[in-house]
Amino acid sequence: MAIQDYNSVQQGNLSLFKQSSNVGKNKVYSDLNLEFIKHPDRLDITPLKDIDAVKQSVKNLVLTNFYERPFHPEIGGNVSSKLFEPADAITGIAIKIEILQVLKDWEPRVNGVKVEVFDNSDANELIVNIIYNVIFLQMTGEVTFNLQRLR
Repeated sequence: MAIQDYNSVQQGNLSLFKQSSNVGKNKVYSDLNLEFIKHPDRLDITPLKDIDAVKQSVKNLVLTNFYERPFHPEIGGNVSSKLFEPADAITGIAIKIEILQVLKDWEPRVNGVKVEVFDNSDANELIVNIIYNVIFLQMTGEVTFNLQRLR
């Protein structure tokens, strides 16, 4: 049967293959919710969908340091390495460049990334705001988080 199907494809008979009518229409992104919130009915972990899944992925990529992921030491934003630098505009620009680079390299679902880094010297932290477009959903996402030094 397989040889006959292969021969008919070679001769141009593509009627053996079924065409799916909904391929590519609804691009759904899903991810595991790292807060492990339990679904009330299924008693299972509630997955994140669409914009929330991309938002979590962006945040995880930025907050991951180099050598934290097994077998992929090159993945990560490595922004925590900049936290012990002097709190000035140059450090903010360096963090912004790191974030833009990691999202360009490892997050193909987003484009049009804008990064803002604010210095909150009173609390010894940096506030990072990332605005991005999710390509297939045609939506804009935003994630904001604080970077603090840990001793």
